[in-house]
This record gives sequence, C-alpha cells and structure tokens, in this order.
Amino acid sequence: MTATHHPSDELLLAHASGAASEAVSLIAGTHLALCPECRAKTAKMEAMGGAILSDLAPAAIADSALQSVLARLDAAPPQQHPVLRGDGKSFTAPEPLRSYLAGDLDRVRWRAIAPGIAYRDLFRDRDACARLIKSGPGRGVGAHTHRGEELTLVLTGGFTDATGHYVRGDLQMADGALEHRPLADPGEDCIVLAVCDAPLKFRSAAVGLLGKLFGF
Repeated sequence: MTATHHPSDELLLAHASGAASEAVSLIAGTHLALCPECRAKTAKMEAMGGAILSDLAPAAIADSALQSVLARLDAAPPQQHPVLRGDGKSFTAPEPLRSYLAGDLDRVRWRAIAPGIAYRDLFRDRDACARLIKSGPGRGVGAHTHRGEELTLVLTGGFTDATGHYVRGDLQMADGALEHRPLADPGEDCIVLAVCDAPLKFRSAAVGLLGKLFGF
C-alpha cells in the first residue's frame, strides 16, 4: 500500500542535512523506509547538498585521519538484519526503528493506559519524546490539540480523524491549529510511532490528568 500522507519538504531537508533532532530523524527515516516517493525526494536533497559541499574549499584534517579510516575498513562489518521474514513478508518495523527495538514489534513490552490503549516510550530528550502507541479497533487517545508539534507514523493498521484516513507508511503532522481524536480502524490494532516536542492538550480534564500521569 502506497503512503498518501507525507512529511513536509522542510522536515525531509532537516533530516537529509542532519539538522533534525534524534526523534524527528527516527520518524523521518522510518517513513522513508516505507515510502519510495519520499526516499527519491530525499536522495535529490542529499545530492544537492553534496554538490554544494564539493564547491567549498577543503579543510585541514589530522595526519592520522587516513589511518583511522583504513582501520575501520579492516574491522568486521556490523551485523545486518535480514530484509524479509522466512514467510516472505516485510518486517513490520523497518530500520531505523528496528534497531531501537532490537527486533520487530513483537518484542515491545507494552504499558497499558486504558482498555484498548497501550504505549511504550522509546526515549526522551530535551527536544522531543518518541513513543509507540497501540490502539485496539475503534479505540484512540482522547480528543486533543497540541502545545507543540506532533508527528505520527502508522506502522500497522490505520486510523481516521478530522483530517482523513491514515494507513501504514502515512505520516501526519499536527500542531496547535488542529484538534482531533484519532480512532483506530475496525478489525485490527493500530500501532503508530509518535514524536512530540511538547505535551498534548486534552479536551477532557480527566483524560488530561491521565495523560499527564503517563507523560503525554
């Protein structure tokens, strides 16, 4: 299934140039693994950046730089994860997310929030929080808006909100201008990778207290 909701060019450029935070690069890189269109666009951005760098005057480097690079080439290559399962199906969690999980989504130890809703934090830093959220069919995090920016990438299943329908590979970008209540599609769990740079702002005070308790 082809993604129809994509990150902005600004986000892709930040990722391609190395200017994005770790959390944003994680979700952007995972989207790229699922979206040929954005991979091609990002490759062009990287090529343009390389062309610009090639026009810059060379900078001095340490005398030991060459030996350091040659030593790395002689080292054993890092272990690579196979691209396909034995049954021929693609991994649910592609790189770079797969490395953060040390495997696929079946390795995740979920923490329940409410019936049909669970999550697992991947990491937090001063810039953002990256987490997985699993919603059962017809379930979803309560209606909310945003104090900052929220990026949501669908890994399994799908969800619908006021802005449309999202399935595997789709990435939603939301900010304080949007109030929504994403609900998982019927029939299967929806698992998303979500990145926020500020806490959510829930419509319900009770849900807001619960969200604060779990770091949302």
